[in-house]
Amino acid sequence: MSEQQELVRPPEPVRSNPILDADDWTAMRERARKDPGAFHGEIAKRELHWYHPDAGTWATVTDDEWRGFDGTCDPVALERPTTADPWETAFDDSDPPLYRWFVGGQTNACFNEVDRHVLAGHGEEVAFRFEGDRWDQSRNDGRGGPVVSEAITRRELLYEVVVRAQVLRNLGLETGDRVALNMPNVMEQIYYTEACKRLGVVYTPVFGGFSDKTLSDRIAELDAEVLITADGGYRNAEVVPYKERYGDPALDDYLPVETITDVVADALGSLGVPDDRAARVESAVEETLAGEITADRADAMRGV
Repeated sequence: MSEQQELVRPPEPVRSNPILDADDWTAMRERARKDPGAFHGEIAKRELHWYHPDAGTWATVTDDEWRGFDGTCDPVALERPTTADPWETAFDDSDPPLYRWFVGGQTNACFNEVDRHVLAGHGEEVAFRFEGDRWDQSRNDGRGGPVVSEAITRRELLYEVVVRAQVLRNLGLETGDRVALNMPNVMEQIYYTEACKRLGVVYTPVFGGFSDKTLSDRIAELDAEVLITADGGYRNAEVVPYKERYGDPALDDYLPVETITDVVADALGSLGVPDDRAARVESAVEETLAGEITADRADAMRGV
């Protein structure tokens, strides 16, 4: 090494793969099999930030201590051993095959995916590089390039996610509520999914190439209260009118089968149809709609 060279310590701890050979892999697998809670709990404490309500702090285990951020986003260290668990039970196998992980623990996917990187000083790093579907062959000296291309930093991502989370709050959504997303491949799709994670809102993404009937089925199955969509988007350089082609028909033209059968039963009752005839009509409707989740409104009386 020349005398002019200077050794520089890496800014972040260097991690190496703990599996060096087949014996290491076998030993690790055996530890996971014997005590899955302890094995995965050790990893979870190192790789995720957990909320500690008694300290009002988000923290993860570093080399030899719990470190994280307090309610004012300042870095803090918790005075507790790294062996302390932020949950009551790491792995609950008391009701197989319904297993539960980290019972009593509190964390948030959005915080771990977005916030903590900004708080750790990585806000100017690029989180996403977005390239649109349309192509301009004249760009890059004739090599071509996307018409729309942008880089989104971690700080910009955090800002956009918080804005979408407030939109969902303004719609009255709370933890445990449900939404469906039917969107093109744009950054807004990422912003809204992260916003859902931030609020604890359950979401189902529905591919934009599916039919309006499929979208209505997914909305009904999830019992979604809100559909997040877009006026349109590009697919194979062609404009696809998402809201007009999928969203509006899914909400306007279809009803859950349970709703249809209830409507038929109420109508038969209000018309004073004798019970035996009403039962045959209801049976015919149920047979016609068997296997469906939603059906076209016009199908409510089809086959009667």
